[in-house]
Amino acid sequence: WILPTGVRGKSICGLSGKQSCSTRRGESVHKKLVHFWDKLRFLWYFLNYFMAAAVAPLFRNREEYRHLWLISERGTDAQDNGLYFYRYLRREHPEVNACYLLSEDSPDRRFFSEDDRLVRYRSFSHYLALVLAEYKVSSHIMGFAPGMWFFTRLDRFFRMKGRKVFLQHGIIKDDMPWCHADNAHLELFVCGAKPEADAVAAGFGHPPGVVRYLGLCRYDGLPFKEHTRSGMILFMPTWRATLKDASVQRFVKSTYYKGIMELLNSETLGELLKTQECRLLFAPHPEVLPYLGSFHSSNLQVELLEPGKRNTQQLLIDADILITDYSSVFFDFAYQRKHIIYYQYDEDEYRKEQYPQGYFRYRTDGFGPVVSEVPEVVRHLEGMLHSSCMEESYAVRTEKYFLYHDKENCRRNYDAIVALGQGKGAER
Repeated sequence: WILPTGVRGKSICGLSGKQSCSTRRGESVHKKLVHFWDKLRFLWYFLNYFMAAAVAPLFRNREEYRHLWLISERGTDAQDNGLYFYRYLRREHPEVNACYLLSEDSPDRRFFSEDDRLVRYRSFSHYLALVLAEYKVSSHIMGFAPGMWFFTRLDRFFRMKGRKVFLQHGIIKDDMPWCHADNAHLELFVCGAKPEADAVAAGFGHPPGVVRYLGLCRYDGLPFKEHTRSGMILFMPTWRATLKDASVQRFVKSTYYKGIMELLNSETLGELLKTQECRLLFAPHPEVLPYLGSFHSSNLQVELLEPGKRNTQQLLIDADILITDYSSVFFDFAYQRKHIIYYQYDEDEYRKEQYPQGYFRYRTDGFGPVVSEVPEVVRHLEGMLHSSCMEESYAVRTEKYFLYHDKENCRRNYDAIVALGQGKGAER
C-alpha cells in the first residue's frame, strides 16, 4: 500500500537547493498517496469485517470455530510471545481449539508443521475467526486483526466480542499512550517484570486485575545454563517513528542513520573485532527494510542481518554482548545475565520525538553502561570481551527486576486466560 522503494529512493543524491524544494513537494505527494491508499484499505477492512459478522451465525457451531482461541503476533510473523504461547497450548493443552494467524508468504512458516492449524492473514477465514474467537491473544494490541491501527480505533466505538489478551512484544519502560485504557480495551495486559506491572497498573488507567505480572512467554525459551562464548556481538537498535515513510535521502541525513553508520565503520571497532576474533552482527529493526541498501561497513567483521531472515531469539541466546539504544530486547539479555551496552547518541531527540520518559531510568535502573560516543562503546566492549559474567551491580538489578526467573511463564499466562472465562479476578 506504499510506493515501491525504487520510486521512493530516486532523489537519493546530487540535489541542488532548487531540487530540494522539488523533493519536498515529492514527499508531500507521496504522503497524500499513502493516506489515500490507507483510506481505501480501511474501507476494505470494514466491509470484510461487516460481511463476516453477518454470516458468522452460520459458522458458529462448526468445529473449527467453536470455543476458538485466535493466537497471533502481527499476522505476518511468528518469533515472539504469540508463537511460544501457541506451542505451549499445542503441547500441554491440545484440547484447546487454538489456531495461529500467519500470512501465506511469511518466512516464519518454517517454524510450523503440517499438524499445526494456521489461518491465512487477511483471508475471509481470518475475518470469521476474528468475529467468532472467544479469546483473541496477541503479542501486539489488535495484532490478531487485519489492520492493528484501524481495528484499535474501531474497537473504541464498536466493542469487539471476545476476550482480548495482550501478551506484549516486550517489556514496557516508557510511557506509551496507545497502551492506555482509553485507547486499548483489554481483558488481560501481561507484564514481564514486577516494576513494569506496578508502573502500568498505576499509570495506564486499566481496571483493577487487567494488568498482571505473569512473565513473557518467550522467556520460557531462554537458557539457564552458563553462557558459552561465541565471539558474537549483537547490535540491535530500535526504530524512530519520525522516519516512517521517509525518502531515502531524508533517511540518510537523519541522526539515527549517522549514529549507526559511525559505529559500523569505526576503525577502532574493526581492530578490536579482528584482534579478539569476534563478529559484530547488525540486526536492524524491520521498519529499516526499505533502507537496507543504505548501510555498509568498511569492517570485514561486521555483518548485516536482514529482517525476516533471522531468528531473533536465537541471536539473543547465542550472542555474548548486546549493543542497543532503547530497544526492549535488552530485557531478554538481562534475563540471561549477559553484558549490555546502551549506545544512546540521540537521547534528547529520542525523548522529544518518540517516547517520553517512563518509570525506567537507564543510568539508575539499566543493566549496563550508557554511552553516547563510539569510542566509549569500544572501550566497554574491550572490557566485556575479557569477562563472561555481567558486572555485579547490574546482576543485582536483574534480581530485583525479575521476580520470576523460571520456565513457567506460558503456564501462568494460560492460567490467567482460563480464569477470565471463569470470571475470576487475581492479584497482579
